Amino acid sequence: MPLELVRIENFRCIEQAELGLSKHRNYVFGQNGAGKTSLLEAIYLLGRGRSFRTRQNKRLIRHGQEGLTVYGESTVTAHRHRLGVKLSAAGLETRLDGSSAVGIAELARTLPVHVIEPTSHQLIEGGPSKRRRFLDWGVFHVEQGFLEAWRRYRRVLGQRNAALKQGQGTAAWDTAFVEAGAAVDGARSRYFDHLGPVVAEIGATLTGRRLVLSYRRGWSAGLSLAEALRASQQRDRGLGATQVGPHRADLGIVMDDHGVREEASRGQQKLVAAALILSQVRVFAGEHGDGGVLLVDDPAAELDSEAFSSLMRVLESLPAQLILTGLSTAALPPDAGFPVFHVERGQVRSVL
Repeated sequence: MPLELVRIENFRCIEQAELGLSKHRNYVFGQNGAGKTSLLEAIYLLGRGRSFRTRQNKRLIRHGQEGLTVYGESTVTAHRHRLGVKLSAAGLETRLDGSSAVGIAELARTLPVHVIEPTSHQLIEGGPSKRRRFLDWGVFHVEQGFLEAWRRYRRVLGQRNAALKQGQGTAAWDTAFVEAGAAVDGARSRYFDHLGPVVAEIGATLTGRRLVLSYRRGWSAGLSLAEALRASQQRDRGLGATQVGPHRADLGIVMDDHGVREEASRGQQKLVAAALILSQVRVFAGEHGDGGVLLVDDPAAELDSEAFSSLMRVLESLPAQLILTGLSTAALPPDAGFPVFHVERGQVRSVL
């Protein structure tokens, strides 16, 4: 599912840029602040409908302009797709093959985008919601029907919580809650069975240590969701919110029997986060034949030479389209023969 062409207009410091991309490897270099990350961010917006740097999309629009556009062309199973996003004061407009009647999910299926960037350690350091989003992104791409089950669960959860806040009974929602919750949990569990062993393998390569991933479903082990919900009824009423269920799920991550979140250094957390993301790409590729688009922003930051070399070896082995940035061409594989772009003051030019 490679991105073969991307056009960017009025995205942060980039006034206009057009890149023809290799389906294998692409390299972007330039000084800090030149616009390398903005280029990756624009591609991420095209596939996910949001930025990986800010929740306020309006900040993405170039100063003094009314809106931005990102256009891309991607080939999926011999069919060439045209994707576009337009951001203005009216909000975000998405298009796929000329139709505007598409949502972010349709773009994401057409252009699956993953990113490793300097703040990826927050996947480890941050709260459970970040890890749930990471998990659900992977499940979405390999489990048919997951998105609908997840939406149904969120809807019923909201209705049940509203009843609890108003001091009402929840019997009208409990059956639907359990059914939708079990569907979400089942899909997550099946995906985790594939993800966990890959994380252990890639984690050992990147860190040289034993990495173990565990899935915490959001209620006590040994209980069904229905049993856990009944046991939590009194607590739910007292707190005015549902305390058990898939919305409380998390991933546990242990390295050599030590909690990564609590005891690992920032550099180790970055490597573990990279292991999770790269494992997700590998599992995705096993399901679809390729791993989609992997954006890697300044991988040398905060890594020593050995860790950086290990990361690059794993990156080069992945069946995915790689778009990688760096301060200079020094870190690029010699005689790679892949496209190289230089970015300076928001201007992008091809140098190979």
